[in-house]
Amino acid sequence: MPKPRDQVRELWNWNSCKNQIRSLRGHLGFPDENALSFLGFRLCLDDGSIYDELRRQPLTSWDVTVYFVLYGYANAKMVPETAKLVSFNQLVGGLAYYKAFVERSIQPLAKTFGSKPRAFMKAAKLLGGTPQAYGEYSVKIYSLPFVPLTVILWAENEEFSASANVLFDSNANSFLTTEELVGLGGLTSARLRDALEIMKARV
Repeated sequence: MPKPRDQVRELWNWNSCKNQIRSLRGHLGFPDENALSFLGFRLCLDDGSIYDELRRQPLTSWDVTVYFVLYGYANAKMVPETAKLVSFNQLVGGLAYYKAFVERSIQPLAKTFGSKPRAFMKAAKLLGGTPQAYGEYSVKIYSLPFVPLTVILWAENEEFSASANVLFDSNANSFLTTEELVGLGGLTSARLRDALEIMKARV
């Protein structure tokens, strides 16, 4: 009997997603090229192979999430960015997915960067993040060409433990379902942590 993870891989793999993902070529902010690049990933549209441009090696994990998110993005309805930020709970059905979002996106960020907020800003820069004026430290990262995430960090101190948050443009559900945004949030959080590891290795 297949395990749940096996069932997910059976659904979100290159063979089942390739036609939809290939439709993104020259569409929704991606250039008319034979590869899609986002968050330091480069996905070849010939065979679905994914290269990790941060680690400079083929991707060994997260491929299911990459296919899942891009498949959903291919169904997007183009709506201009509003510059109005909303919390995850304000997304359609956000309350139902909130626990998963916190566990995959917010908690790892606070744990990893709470004692090293300057490293957070440097890691975000590797992903094209730009500084913002929210919280103590914040960046805006276009995790997909038309889907910005605003990541906010409050560093730990003598009185309080570290905390974090991720906000979305109010048009986010025009591009991805809330479940897909959980995947994108987790992917963005993971890539920030990857960038930190890479910076450490280069020292």
